[in-house]
Amino acid sequence: MKINRFNANQIREINRGRKAGIDVSIYEKEQFNSKQMKEIRLALENEIDVSSFADAKYDSKEMQIIRENLEEGVDILPYIHEGFNDQQLYWISRGLKENLDVSIYAKKKFNNYFMAELFAALKDGLDIEKFDIDNLAKYQLQQIILGLKSGLDVYSYCDPSNENMYEDRVKLVRECVGNALFYGEDVTLQQLSRICYHKNNGVETAEWDNFRFDRDKLEQIIKGLDEGVCVDVYAKPKFTKEQMYEIRQGLMENCDVNIYATTDFDSEQMCEIRKGLRLGLDVSSYADPKFNRHQMFEIRHALKENCDVSLLAKEEFNHNQMRHIREGLVKGIDVSVFAKPEFSSLKMHFLCTGMVAGFDMTKYLDFNESQLKSVLDGLFEALEICKAKCNIK
Repeated sequence: MKINRFNANQIREINRGRKAGIDVSIYEKEQFNSKQMKEIRLALENEIDVSSFADAKYDSKEMQIIRENLEEGVDILPYIHEGFNDQQLYWISRGLKENLDVSIYAKKKFNNYFMAELFAALKDGLDIEKFDIDNLAKYQLQQIILGLKSGLDVYSYCDPSNENMYEDRVKLVRECVGNALFYGEDVTLQQLSRICYHKNNGVETAEWDNFRFDRDKLEQIIKGLDEGVCVDVYAKPKFTKEQMYEIRQGLMENCDVNIYATTDFDSEQMCEIRKGLRLGLDVSSYADPKFNRHQMFEIRHALKENCDVSLLAKEEFNHNQMRHIREGLVKGIDVSVFAKPEFSSLKMHFLCTGMVAGFDMTKYLDFNESQLKSVLDGLFEALEICKAKCNIK
């Protein structure tokens, strides 16, 4: 080989092929530039038959498209021969990979945006081929597809001569969902179309479709419908969007949401109850509006740690006090010694720490926090001295 026939980039691709142990003679030719060589090399390394495209008439981009499709078992070459551009080839390729009937949109007169719309419709299983696609404008095609996704009677407005398809579709959506939903605060047409879809597929919405939900609340309803849960439990104006979310999540987790699906609980309290139900805990000890979310958190964790929460689950304890009682229960000490509402959380901390270390703290119950800290410092210091004298580590 006269190595000076090739430039540095071509030589690099030839050497990479040799290093990979492939037959570089297939592309070690002056008519291939380095980018073409690279595509042939990559195909050979992946044991792809390059005979269909190892030809200088294909530029490197075309070779890349052919190679990538062949690697996925798709023959895109006939469409390249027909003269489709790169963007059109992209949607044809995606359709072939999805085993769709690409003949519906593999037409040179359709630009890539039109093809994208048809690809998405076919992938969604919409019966789009029944319509006069060749004579539809892009916006008309969109209105038909959106109507089909909503379960509307698109045949009432799908005539290519109809210039008011959008208005006609919106009218059908409005008739389906009712005025209340349609005039809800900031609701989107896309949301209303999802409601249409579910109503046209047999979902009964009579219990809630007279309410003017705002966009965020309607979104929680739509998500519930999409997930197949009973939205009637929370599709009520009295719930905030956050409360709706917690009830919806509980339904998805097969929890008995009736325990907390009430406005007596805010969303954060609902969350703590839901987490307990999800873990199979007996939430009756804290599913009470008198506990705030922080108190519920401590009781829930005590239950999770198999503790007896009878001394802990009391309204008069704040969550910091509850935390130290819970720590004592976990350590197995007699928390009744310091589980007293009149003791501050800091005092409980010092008493709990001392008892866990094995000290008799009952004699210091009348001490204040500062005094208890000094006592503990002294007790631990004396303990260390004793260990040192006894050579105990």
